[in-house]
Amino acid sequence: MIERLLLFCVCALSGSAAAQPARLPEALEVLRQSLEPPKAAYSAELALLRPEGKAGGSRSQRVRLFFSPPGLYRRELLGPSGEVRQVIVEDGRSEWVYDSARCKIWQGEPADPLFKRFGPDEEFDRLRVNYELSLATGAPVAGRATWLLELRGRSGAALARRFWVDRQSFIVLRGETFRQDGTWAGSAVYDRLQLGAAPDPELFHFSPPAGSTVVRRGAPDYLALDETKAASGIEPRLPAWLPSGYVFESLDVIPKGQRNVVHYRFSDGVDALSLFQCPPHMRFDLGRAPRAQVRLSVGRGYRTESSEGNVLVWNSGGEHFILVGSVSYDVLRRVAESVP
Repeated sequence: MIERLLLFCVCALSGSAAAQPARLPEALEVLRQSLEPPKAAYSAELALLRPEGKAGGSRSQRVRLFFSPPGLYRRELLGPSGEVRQVIVEDGRSEWVYDSARCKIWQGEPADPLFKRFGPDEEFDRLRVNYELSLATGAPVAGRATWLLELRGRSGAALARRFWVDRQSFIVLRGETFRQDGTWAGSAVYDRLQLGAAPDPELFHFSPPAGSTVVRRGAPDYLALDETKAASGIEPRLPAWLPSGYVFESLDVIPKGQRNVVHYRFSDGVDALSLFQCPPHMRFDLGRAPRAQVRLSVGRGYRTESSEGNVLVWNSGGEHFILVGSVSYDVLRRVAESVP
């Protein structure tokens, strides 16, 4: 649930206006309001920051955002010179993802969390069990007064998330995420926000450019475990061990060519682990991050990184597995080695 705030830092904006409170509100209520769907139009720009290299450096990605209620979104990922490299348009019924460099478009239905087996209310309850929330006065962000909301794991009190929430609109103006070892894992920071002015409606109409390739994808169909084999032809193989606080949340079957991939998702209410169970020899584009070979008790593989966290890939029992999460590689290894 919370990781969606940092993916684009816009999928959970709230446009409800309220007078600036004279005293600190309840931390849980601030979090709840920051996760409500937006009710006011806006346009904004922000920077997504991710760690890079072993010297403590970071890489930055600028994003331009437009929203019009009740559910029209446009996200533009910009290049170094301000050129638009990727466009994501969503109207509540369809989502278009256009990669200009590859001249390729992915089109399908957006994911709806209300249809997951582990719904928003259950995620919120899970968060309250595993994390402590605190609220303080935050520094201004984008020229606006904020509340500083922090989430710490109850086991060890490690800082997991830090949000600067606009006091008036409850928009998350800045968010930071941390790994379980306390190291910084990424940030999203608004530096411009314009509320109330409706963007041009044409921004939310997408027409594929001439010569582009359109790939159709279906909407995620969240299934129960006992439905997996009938829907995918794959015998489910779930890990016997998960990190403290994590539970099975949902699964869906992803068609890839003539074959299927099963995607399992485990959550502690804030962080998520994704396990992809694939037919043999199936490969995914995991980016250009360096890879290191690893030997597991269940087979050989390699580890790498992605924007969603650490990645562990291996082959076992004639199948291909990909495990992704913000936990350490040691934790990923233990999860992987518990897969039967």
